[in-house]
Amino acid sequence: MRDKISKLLKKSDQDQKEIIKKGVFFMGFRGIGILAGYLFTLYITNNYGPDLNGLVTLSFSIFMFASIIGRLGIDVNLIKFYARKGKWEQEPGLFYRVLLKSFLVSLLLVAILFLIEDFIIIDLFRKPQLSPYYFWGVLAIPGWVVTMLCAGALRAKGLNNWFAFFNNTGRFLFALLLVLILGLFTLDPLNVIVGHFYGICLLSLMALGIVIKNFRRISLRSSTNSWSFIKDSFPMMLSSTIMVFLGWMDTFILGIYETDESIGIYNVALKLALVATFSIEAINSSLAPKIAKLYEERKNEQFLKLVKFSTRLNFGITTLIVATLIIFNQWFLGIFGDEFKVGSLALIILCSIHLINSAVGSVGIIMQMIGKQKQYQYIAIISLCINLTLNFLLIPIYGIIGAAVATAISLSVWNITGTIYLKRKENIRTYL
Repeated sequence: MRDKISKLLKKSDQDQKEIIKKGVFFMGFRGIGILAGYLFTLYITNNYGPDLNGLVTLSFSIFMFASIIGRLGIDVNLIKFYARKGKWEQEPGLFYRVLLKSFLVSLLLVAILFLIEDFIIIDLFRKPQLSPYYFWGVLAIPGWVVTMLCAGALRAKGLNNWFAFFNNTGRFLFALLLVLILGLFTLDPLNVIVGHFYGICLLSLMALGIVIKNFRRISLRSSTNSWSFIKDSFPMMLSSTIMVFLGWMDTFILGIYETDESIGIYNVALKLALVATFSIEAINSSLAPKIAKLYEERKNEQFLKLVKFSTRLNFGITTLIVATLIIFNQWFLGIFGDEFKVGSLALIILCSIHLINSAVGSVGIIMQMIGKQKQYQYIAIISLCINLTLNFLLIPIYGIIGAAVATAISLSVWNITGTIYLKRKENIRTYL
């Protein structure tokens, strides 16, 4: 496998080499982010056990659901917009206008979530112990929205290291540092979620500062209508929302039917399996603006060559990661405590599906970057419906194994359907 990857590197053209170079840096930042996330979870499990990890995970699921809505799909659309020649210098005002609108929407979401707090905590989850974690999780939403919009703009600029830091590394790195600092004064379980909130606040201020520095000015003037831009972003918001829902819906429904401990165990298995998405995230970080530009310039041969290269590279790396996780699954789970080893089968199922999906390529990014976001949205809606149905059917019977199977099937439907669409309608082959 290593020989195959080396052969790919030797045959690479300039675009491919840039994807590899930026991807390596992205993977470095992603690796630090994953490590920080594991240490964050390890701190919780070692000091408070899987029950508290379950409560924190539930609060994070609500945090992620609301944050993706607050972003309005703008972070993805910014990549397409600012990847065009001259837009970064000519149109800084558009970024600030849509950022302000998105921030106000996120504040509205926070208000709504506080108004329906009793319904979610008492009526839906029947977990009154969730209340303080819910409060601090919801409060962090506007800061994360700002961070992700800044990350999207920096990605369009080609500043992938900053994008990787804000998108992956910074959140849990800052949260972990602040939790450790708070722990010096008192070993309170709430430190975990309070530290997360203040970490997000610091991260958002830092992200905004980097964007302002790169734009070199603050302006609200723009020749592009910001409302039209947001309207164009809406299909991307729906697709991104559904993707986040697919990633967190299993946890959300586990919260209805299962104990805090089961949720905590499943969360660890899910986090370990996410390492299998390591390479595709790294590749997509620099692939997105490149394929958007090549497609717009009608450089079909270069476009298809880049797509093929990214799929082959991703599959090779993912195979190595998945094999390691499956072979040593008991050891990896045991790091968090012996009680987490019961998540072994769930981890294997989730890892396996990531390997299968890596073989079909970066379907979602490609569809969104070539203007097929509406079609991608329809596929995403179908996948979400399948996910919801299977989660409600399987979780009450099979618990965390049912959640893993539901996630695996729905993600496969999403990726395979998108692959078939691109091949039949656009003659773009993304799979191996």
